[in-house]
Amino acid sequence: MWIYFSLLSGFLYTLQGLLSRFILKGNKDAWAFSFYFSAVGALTSIPFVIFQPKFSSNLYMWALMILVGILIVVQNLLNFKSTNHLEASLQGSITKFRLIWVLIIGVIFLNESLNLYKVLGTVLTVVAGLAVVYKSKELRIKKGMLYAFLATIVYAVVIGLYKVLFSDFNSATLTFLIFLIPAILNLIVMPNSISRIVLMAKEDGKNVFLATFLGGFANLAMNHSLSLGEASQSLVVIEAFLIIVLVGEHFILKERKNLFRKVVSVMLATAGAVLIRLSN
Repeated sequence: MWIYFSLLSGFLYTLQGLLSRFILKGNKDAWAFSFYFSAVGALTSIPFVIFQPKFSSNLYMWALMILVGILIVVQNLLNFKSTNHLEASLQGSITKFRLIWVLIIGVIFLNESLNLYKVLGTVLTVVAGLAVVYKSKELRIKKGMLYAFLATIVYAVVIGLYKVLFSDFNSATLTFLIFLIPAILNLIVMPNSISRIVLMAKEDGKNVFLATFLGGFANLAMNHSLSLGEASQSLVVIEAFLIIVLVGEHFILKERKNLFRKVVSVMLATAGAVLIRLSN
């Protein structure tokens, strides 16, 4: 069952990623967008929490949830800053590195299984990322690559902590809280937060709402997939949707540089996802 939610999540994340690139291209306010991503995601999750609530009574788990919320603020900011500088497929390829960290965390700390298919699938997906960034020399790309790479490390830690939190929270409640807490933190910590949030709404409110709405449902699907299966399996399937990113980027966003390397990357990422699926 986890495979279906991974596929849905991958599709929605792809649409959200392309639209986010359209909105943030040209160094738009990534922090204000991060607030909307969290706030709209929390609103999107409310009906699912009402239908199936499950909250922990363990104070330790709530402290861990707050820590995860802080890490997500950092991860989202790094991720959307990289969106300022990188084409969607370039950014998507860099994020493949998080599969290494997730695999390591899953095997060492979460007792997830390790087999040849899973290792080969993860390696192919990471090589897909390397194929795109090979010989990239532009300063904006290097800056975007650094933001994206750092985001992968934070993201992997968050995914590992999700698996711990699932013992006391279900996927709907977890998704709601990991959106709500970062939204509140962004509002408090972001300099001139109200004016920046209002300005982004005036400039491109409809697209911002649509992108963050898609992101909210993508997170719900991903978290439900993680609650049903292993983190490394779910994430590799989601990552394989790079092919849709490439097509959308080429025909809709008109970002067509390094097409051959991007195609090679997509083929490798897809092969990696197939191998992970065979590891079941």
